[in-house]
Amino acid sequence: MGKKVILLVPLTFNDGSMIAQATLDAIFEELFVEYGGYTIAGTVQGTYRMQSGARQVDVSQEVWVAVAEGELQGLRERVGKYCAMLGQEVMYFEVTDATVEFIAPPAEEGPGDGEGE
Repeated sequence: MGKKVILLVPLTFNDGSMIAQATLDAIFEELFVEYGGYTIAGTVQGTYRMQSGARQVDVSQEVWVAVAEGELQGLRERVGKYCAMLGQEVMYFEVTDATVEFIAPPAEEGPGDGEGE
């Protein structure tokens, strides 16, 4: 079981120029390699008050990552690296109260399992 973390990954730099798809792909590949996967929940828009007081409107991808409790600090540090790479003052990082489980199908029963007899 793990914790659900919600990240908002901006699609543009603060000057409005697009972040290269290769940069976003590298972030998502790193999340896959380090944490086993992620979900892009959709594109969202929000505003943030910059340290200067200016209003910044961002379009971001909402990304869910399931991590073990012991991996939260490592993910925080990784997001800090993304923040610098993407030229952001801060990036949204939410640890939810949700518990994440991955449920596998039941093991297949073999011949003579009692069905149809």
